[in-house]
Amino acid sequence: MYLQRCAARFALIGLLTLGLSACGSGARINMDGQIIHMHADRISIRDRGGGTAEIKGNGDLRIAGKPVLLTPAQRVLTTRYFTQAQIAMFDGKQTGLAGARMAGSVIGSLFSALFHDDSHIINDTAHAQTANLDRHVDRLCAEIGAIRSTQDQLVAQLPAFAPYAAIDQRSVKSCWVNARNN
Repeated sequence: MYLQRCAARFALIGLLTLGLSACGSGARINMDGQIIHMHADRISIRDRGGGTAEIKGNGDLRIAGKPVLLTPAQRVLTTRYFTQAQIAMFDGKQTGLAGARMAGSVIGSLFSALFHDDSHIINDTAHAQTANLDRHVDRLCAEIGAIRSTQDQLVAQLPAFAPYAAIDQRSVKSCWVNARNN
């Protein structure tokens, strides 16, 4: 029962953090064939057709390798998008680490439970670790929703960015539904 929920939680963490796979100093999120690749100094978004948009930390935007002249309001949005993606990258890695710590703790408690012939040790350890992991997952889902909101505002002000709108409502809802069900 509870251990099954823990196993499901591990699967959810795997899904959330697998997309945030470490690539040197960056990470990559695959959203239904569109890839958001995050580096320390830029975010690259590849659409399904292979075109790329790139946002730098200062808000500069390039689409298909060409600089896009931005209004001050658009630059605020591109800078916000960059910052939110950087936070999601960091928190995604922290979520993965929290999941690994949880797995290590549960495995360690398994040996303790076998040695002491007390299965409650495993359950107690899993309960203690779950609250921390839940906070990480909730924060990551909220950040994905915030990026989507910024992305949608940017598309409304700059239609040329529409092909690079990789995060849809289904992705955000799926994150929350999976987090709550597991």
